[in-house]
Amino acid sequence: MEYSVSFTAGALMREEAAQVIEEVNRGTALEAVDPDVLDVNSHRGRNRKAMEVVRRLESADRSVWEDFLELSPTEQQLTLYYCCLKTYRLLFDFHMDVVLPKWQSFDRDLRPHDARRFLERRADDHPEIDDWGESTWEKARQVMLKMLREAGLLGDGSLQPPQVPLAFWERFVRVGDIWFLEAAFLKERDRSSVVNALQS
Repeated sequence: MEYSVSFTAGALMREEAAQVIEEVNRGTALEAVDPDVLDVNSHRGRNRKAMEVVRRLESADRSVWEDFLELSPTEQQLTLYYCCLKTYRLLFDFHMDVVLPKWQSFDRDLRPHDARRFLERRADDHPEIDDWGESTWEKARQVMLKMLREAGLLGDGSLQPPQVPLAFWERFVRVGDIWFLEAAFLKERDRSSVVNALQS
């Protein structure tokens, strides 16, 4: 699958996602949401951001995000990060090949050069990377790290676990994506607690 950098339209875009989900909750089909609901100045910017928000939400089961407006800001950001990992192969591979192994090996330091090295390594399997200009490389690296910061998984260049109630994670287990709990740095005992709570 070819790597796309369309995620650089915006990082997690929490406000835009909230506006789209509000429209869906009013009865509009997700794919029919009018880009003009977004509070974005330019017509082109509205269209691009709306298209990416819809694409991200479509990639996840609706049960994961339908109560989005009732979640805390941290929970909202984590939900959107999950949607992004489901949508963009580049982000998923970066997280699973670089971010998670760092966390598991107790290396909490994550810097822009880690993202650059990842892209350089992946260029052999993804020749499209070599076609990107330097500005695309830079933008991709910036947004990848910004998404982690917005999701509460990265602070001051250091990986950190998010602070949310265990019950929040149940939504991902219900749709068969227990992998996200580990990806979001949940300890094994906490992952087991979430699974057991759903089975009891």
